[in-house]
Amino acid sequence: MRDGVTWEVRALGRLTDLMNRVSAQDDLSSLFEMVVEGAADVVGFKVAAISLVIPSGDVEVVAVAGDDDARTELMGRRTPRINLEAEFAVAERWGSLRFVPAGHLPAGSEDGWVASDWTAPADDPDAWSPEDTLIAPFFDAVGNLLGILSVDLPLSGRRPDVTQRAVIELFAHQTGIAISAARQRNALSERVRLVEAVQTVARIAQEDLDPAKVLDVASDPIAAGLATAGLWMRVFAGENDDERESVAARSGGPVRTPVSLVAIARDIATRRWRTGGVAVVQKDGSGDPDLMWRAGDLAEVQVFLRDARARSILVAPIGSGTACFGYIACTRGPSDPEWTEAEAAAALEIGRDLGRAIRNARLYAAERRVAAELRESDRSKTQLFSTVSHELKNPLASIVGHVELLRQEPDSNPDWSLGVIERNTQRLQHLVDDLLTLSRVSDPDRALPEADVDLGVVSRDVVDMFRPRADHQDVTLTFDLEPELPLVRGSAGDLERVVQNLVSNAVKFTPRGGSVAVSVASRRDRVVLECADDGLGISPEDQASLFTEFFRGTNPDSLKVPGTGLGLSIAQRVVTRHGGRIHVDSELGRGTSVRLLLPAV
Repeated sequence: MRDGVTWEVRALGRLTDLMNRVSAQDDLSSLFEMVVEGAADVVGFKVAAISLVIPSGDVEVVAVAGDDDARTELMGRRTPRINLEAEFAVAERWGSLRFVPAGHLPAGSEDGWVASDWTAPADDPDAWSPEDTLIAPFFDAVGNLLGILSVDLPLSGRRPDVTQRAVIELFAHQTGIAISAARQRNALSERVRLVEAVQTVARIAQEDLDPAKVLDVASDPIAAGLATAGLWMRVFAGENDDERESVAARSGGPVRTPVSLVAIARDIATRRWRTGGVAVVQKDGSGDPDLMWRAGDLAEVQVFLRDARARSILVAPIGSGTACFGYIACTRGPSDPEWTEAEAAAALEIGRDLGRAIRNARLYAAERRVAAELRESDRSKTQLFSTVSHELKNPLASIVGHVELLRQEPDSNPDWSLGVIERNTQRLQHLVDDLLTLSRVSDPDRALPEADVDLGVVSRDVVDMFRPRADHQDVTLTFDLEPELPLVRGSAGDLERVVQNLVSNAVKFTPRGGSVAVSVASRRDRVVLECADDGLGISPEDQASLFTEFFRGTNPDSLKVPGTGLGLSIAQRVVTRHGGRIHVDSELGRGTSVRLLLPAV
């Protein structure tokens, strides 16, 4: 009794005041501090501690009050759940309290903190021993253990009496209610935060069709919604777009993802997209038990976490349908909470929204490309009809004219007329052959013959074919073949037609006294054919249209040489179908060099 008020009434009054303040706390760490300080003060103990059940089922000390040495030794200590249950089994039950007298702790229990200066009252059977343990468990609304409130060193020096025990029980019960309420408020706040983030990303994904811009605009709401310390998002390169990374950091500078780590994250994201989940990795290497690490991968992730000053990383895939398009990587710092299931689910949903946006963007881009290709195809078709009509009209007009001349004047130099008819007929034949060849090599549905082709032998036969024409035009034609040349895979006939076009052009456009050099050699995994001449050459402007059908250049001297303008177009399409490349290096008046690079078998 003090001032007419009993200790119990004062304690209950202070407990009520404390609980009122605790119930308004959303920050669990602040709530824990208020609880342990109140427990030590209200119930009359020198030291109080709160331990919470963590996801593994063990209990971890999260707050200590009353003694600095106790706080230093106990904070963060984890007790396996099995050890706690063993202590409960041997404890004396004081209502809902568990009391383990000194010397009764089960084998394997970790020693607790013991005050070095504590002196129990002598000859008192209820004297408190510094090794006594008093635990008050608290539960949620459905009876699941949330944690325990531990008190030590009563100010009276004696074990608590019935009244004090009742107050401790009431305090633990109210603590459980307060923690449950705070967690519910936090969970509700978390759900609101995550829903806002998911809705924001969904809206952004619908508003913009550029994947790179979607990432940049969405990074801030994602970082805020998932409460990340750092955020890295990457979209893998598609068929017609580049690989993109968007980095956002809420504290410190952003840490760019090393190339080797991108491959690790890609592998994790791809596997998690197939299983429909996310991956969490802790700095100590723990986390997702299903991840199968390659040698060195985990160590590299740990180095990245160290550089980013992070304790853990969550990797969520970005994808749609069966395709994984990228990943979201979020980090949390040493003082941040663990990732929750709700946050993991929200990250996965955000990845799905971004995946749908990327798929739509790529489909839209593909639609635009197809539309452009159709327009170009229609334009090319119109141009082709016009050009073919023109190319057919001139020789046909000449043939018709000389046929009429022979009918009207059969004795007026028929050999000349027949020669003109023959040359124009050959011109038409060449044009038809080139058109048929162009159609054949341009057909994507036409299978490429699979045969081993010796390009050296094919080129030598072509050079021998054109040697008489070169000699007739006083052009030196040479051929150089590397021994033991590797083979190429494809159509011998199509490749022979390509070499014929190149050598024919070189001989045709080289004036008397000039030279043409043909060589075939190997370069790493390629077979290289080069046809070089010192003829008329090609202007830079004409080189831009060199592989266009029926293009014959703007040089008046080259226009004097007959041709269809289809040879190089045919050559390019054949070489592309064989997985190779064709390069032209030319200077007007100084000659031309054409190189074919084909993959070797």
